Amino acid sequence: MADDELAGIRNQEIGFVFQTFNLLPRGDRLHNVELPLIYAGLAAPRAAPGDAGAAAGGAGGPDAAPTERAVGGQRQRVAIARAL
Repeated sequence: MADDELAGIRNQEIGFVFQTFNLLPRGDRLHNVELPLIYAGLAAPRAAPGDAGAAAGGAGGPDAAPTERAVGGQRQRVAIARAL
């Protein structure tokens, strides 16, 4: 398969939850969740309340940086929401 085809499968068929979470520190928690949706050209969770973006909350809320006041379990929830 070509690289673009493989990237499409990874984006649409497979969700990755990494041991170290691999959250982007410059984006807030909700941005980390909506990033795969942006790449797929879909609506962002901010426009559709109640979907996977709701799991990005926790201490500091969804607009907080992923490492700001977030314990491991909260970071893991953000990573899982991003994978979904």
